[in-house]
Amino acid sequence: MSLQSLLAELLSRPREQVEARVSAAFDQIAAPFEKRIVIFGCAYLGKLALSGLRAAGIEPLAFCDNNPRLWETLIDGVPVMSPAVAAASYNRSAAFIVAIYNSAASRNQLRSLGCLRIVPYPVLFWKFSRFMPGEDRMELPQRILDRAREMEPAYSLLSGERSRREFCAQIRWRCLLDYDCLPPHDDPREMYFPADLFRISPDEVFVDCGAFDGDSLRAFLSAANGQFGQVYAWEADAGNVEKLGRCLSELPSAVSAKVTVMPYAVGRQDGKVWFSAVGTVGSRVAAAGSAQEVQCRSLDSAFADTRPSLIKMDIEGAEPEALLGAVRTMARHRPIMAVCAYHKCDHLWTIPQLLKAANPDYKIYLRRYAEDCWETVYYAVPPERLCGNAHTDGAVSEEVACLS
Repeated sequence: MSLQSLLAELLSRPREQVEARVSAAFDQIAAPFEKRIVIFGCAYLGKLALSGLRAAGIEPLAFCDNNPRLWETLIDGVPVMSPAVAAASYNRSAAFIVAIYNSAASRNQLRSLGCLRIVPYPVLFWKFSRFMPGEDRMELPQRILDRAREMEPAYSLLSGERSRREFCAQIRWRCLLDYDCLPPHDDPREMYFPADLFRISPDEVFVDCGAFDGDSLRAFLSAANGQFGQVYAWEADAGNVEKLGRCLSELPSAVSAKVTVMPYAVGRQDGKVWFSAVGTVGSRVAAAGSAQEVQCRSLDSAFADTRPSLIKMDIEGAEPEALLGAVRTMARHRPIMAVCAYHKCDHLWTIPQLLKAANPDYKIYLRRYAEDCWETVYYAVPPERLCGNAHTDGAVSEEVACLS
């Protein structure tokens, strides 16, 4: 299905019908226990679900979680149980909210324990979005469709049928929560370094924006087989920088000597930004006055005299600002770009336009490495770095050899 036909189908539905479906989806699954709720998952999403439910006047009965260290404790006053205990207690008298992004395994686990009413997190958001202002990865279908005209320019920039098919599937999933429409996701081990699109060169200069604890650094070293030029690991959260340091201390000295830690946020320009440093992958630029100030650098400023060849961005929603601060770098040095596009819904159609505007030569591909629409990455690859088998993505005319 093309984007045009998909949008025509979605937009043909009366707006009031769309809004009614969104409002009713939660009740259809949870009834008659719309106010008797158990939350599966105690991490960030679980706490977000808790705050939303409480704001709506609903006090959850319990959390359940697979981490045994949390059992028989309290989180914000709510008891935590094992899934087995929670199911035995509430499987016929409550609805279970699965507050986990990639939730298929958890939903199957609850079914195997006899739970009858299992609500995926996006359905909870549809119902209680007005009470969940902190949830910025999801969006209501009617608001997505209000921006339908913005999607075609991005769709037209994608190289290959595979990328276009993924784009359409993600729009459909976000508007209908049609779990069957999504193609199988790619191997998570290839995230940021897909072997079908490009190869790591022996002199690669890798800029890791959002280095966290060194997880993507380790993936890069594996993909590069230890052969590379330099790594610049950007991480603004001091707690994560400490973890990154421990990662570097475990590497051979010849490898760690080629890694430079950049303790900054990444943005459009140099200066200071407010930053929520929580010591996890969720650390991010925040609203003014809501967190601490950290130093921010643009890539154009930082690499005025250095030529990066591969730039990865996983910076919790700050990707567009960082791209605007890397326009000269992309135009001058033509680095491969691997940019996450799932932290905000509209990044699906805004990020490819930013990449192409910076360098019209880029060939742009969309890949997903998890269920639903999470762990989604745009790759912008200059033709001279494309693999010879990149044509397997669809209608790609370039069949040049990868750099060795």
